[in-house]
Amino acid sequence: MDEQETRTFFARYRDAFDRLDGDAVADLWHTPSSITDSQTDPNGKDTARVTLWTDEASKRKNMRALCDVYMLNDYARADFGFDHFHALGANHAFVNVHWQLWRKDGSLLQEFHTAYQLLRTAEGPKVLLATAYEEDVTRMKLASLER
Repeated sequence: MDEQETRTFFARYRDAFDRLDGDAVADLWHTPSSITDSQTDPNGKDTARVTLWTDEASKRKNMRALCDVYMLNDYARADFGFDHFHALGANHAFVNVHWQLWRKDGSLLQEFHTAYQLLRTAEGPKVLLATAYEEDVTRMKLASLER
């Protein structure tokens, strides 16, 4: 998988989020697929966790919920750039993406990096694994409650 194909994939991924279309986001993830991130416990310790989606329904439910959190935070659009791209043969790629999420009023909602393992399928590239090591969805959920 080359870098141009991967950039085209992430433009589609960003566009799905810009529409806040959880189903379109889910369509760009493989089944099964997974995401790993960290959660801070009440004592301030970060603990790694893995979420595995083995079926379409659970994957779609998660992506719709994420789009709902973005919507509640006045999400308008995202920008992205590649910090690192590595082709892994004809059917795989690893990419570390720098994301900037913007609110409707033009202010920065969040800036973070996420690493992705992509897999080429008959429908095109899809996310097989994501490592969300900086995005703070919990903070966005809490901020939406304060509004």
